Amino acid sequence: MFWWWNSIFLQTLSFYNNTATNCNIARLTFIRSLFFFFTLRIPSNERGALLGGQLPSLKNPFGKTEVPMTLYHHNNTDSRDECGQSRSVIPPLAASSAGCQGASSEYPATDQPPLTNRGAQITIPLVNQFLIDWASYTFKLKDPREVIDIIGLKQALFTELDAGMHGYRKSLRYGSIGVFYDGQENMGCHVVMTGQGCRQYENQFEKNPWFDLFTKALSHKAKFTRLDIANDNVDGLLDLTKLKDAITNFQIRSLFKNASEIASFSFSPTSSKKDDGRTIYFGKRSSRVFIRFYDKAAQLETPLPWIRAEIELKTDRAQKSVEYLVAGVPIGELFVGVINKYLAVINLDDSNISRCTLQTWWLEWLQSTEKIRLTTAKAVKTVEEAMDFVKRQYSPTLAMIKEYLGVVPFRDYLQGLIIDGKERMTMKHEKMLFLSEQRKADSYNPEKEEFEERTAIMEYDGGKTREVAEALTHILMDHREDS
Repeated sequence: MFWWWNSIFLQTLSFYNNTATNCNIARLTFIRSLFFFFTLRIPSNERGALLGGQLPSLKNPFGKTEVPMTLYHHNNTDSRDECGQSRSVIPPLAASSAGCQGASSEYPATDQPPLTNRGAQITIPLVNQFLIDWASYTFKLKDPREVIDIIGLKQALFTELDAGMHGYRKSLRYGSIGVFYDGQENMGCHVVMTGQGCRQYENQFEKNPWFDLFTKALSHKAKFTRLDIANDNVDGLLDLTKLKDAITNFQIRSLFKNASEIASFSFSPTSSKKDDGRTIYFGKRSSRVFIRFYDKAAQLETPLPWIRAEIELKTDRAQKSVEYLVAGVPIGELFVGVINKYLAVINLDDSNISRCTLQTWWLEWLQSTEKIRLTTAKAVKTVEEAMDFVKRQYSPTLAMIKEYLGVVPFRDYLQGLIIDGKERMTMKHEKMLFLSEQRKADSYNPEKEEFEERTAIMEYDGGKTREVAEALTHILMDHREDS
């Protein structure tokens, strides 16, 4: 029965791709729902709560202070600096976690996930899921290897570098995980796990490691300066078109003052990719809470719906969220609680905006999202990481071969290796290349990311006000450029 319905699903999807490229996406969602029902045996009543149900109990996760709700105003911008996925502050090793192969919630190895225009397979989560997509935190400890032991990683994984950031002079690196140390007297050690770093961290454990990490970190009085929580929605409930329409029609109740939309398009006549989808974000990157929604299906050129909603929490908001998780608050309840506090899509059915009801599709998404548990996903290596591996492992051997052959024969030898290697490239290499090209295509601003990270550390760990922290960060970064 499993393989029969699986065959029906794949053949039907192929039919729609070949004959009705502009078909309603709801049809594809319905087809995949049938696939879910017959192969995974997911009861149909688990998709979401009834509309008459109660709103999530964690309505105000960051205290009782109420701020008057205001109607939402929107503006468009062509800037790419502040959108999309969380990016690394550890160039060039860090990379986005987009398109990572998943764990138990992803396609079985025998199925064929959708293909990109490079031919690389990209696995889409089969069910809605939560991921930790960035974690930064500081220990008041001087020894970075003690910190590595606390977070549960092997010291042998890390490489020592005489380079740091955020006021630290040195660091230990493992992929997209950095432990920064040797700063001022009271700075301790600062850990940064980017989106890719979070996947690399998960890969070192058989079970979900996040709750153990959070518990151990808090027990050692660590302070969290940033925590990103990502929700992948693949059942079609989260609709960016409806969200954009609500913003345009002022059907938004929010603590934020404005929203921004970013879209990018391909000018290449040979590209089958018309656009990268849209990104809608709320708030400022410098604020303690920043919310973004973006179309991962369009970004990765997959035919099925895949929208990611992500909340970026900084300073006390990040710390409080980790404390809630350690105390047993489900991640879905925490996520929905943050969304409810800062953002709501409403019907204009009351003169008092605080009494306006939620739009049906938005309420359905919130109620189904609240029930989801935290999952993990496998990391996909990038070309930059492969280059670093070759440099660390084989540069002495290549230097020896060059000394043996001479300059011209060595150049011919390398050319032969490249020709042979290109013929032996597999789907794994195609996927690495695709994800690395995606990262290069995004106009990521590492200086802006470093500024935000430094400011957050000074504000929370150093006890400075936001204004003072920003001023000190400007001075430090300007001084570094002048020296």
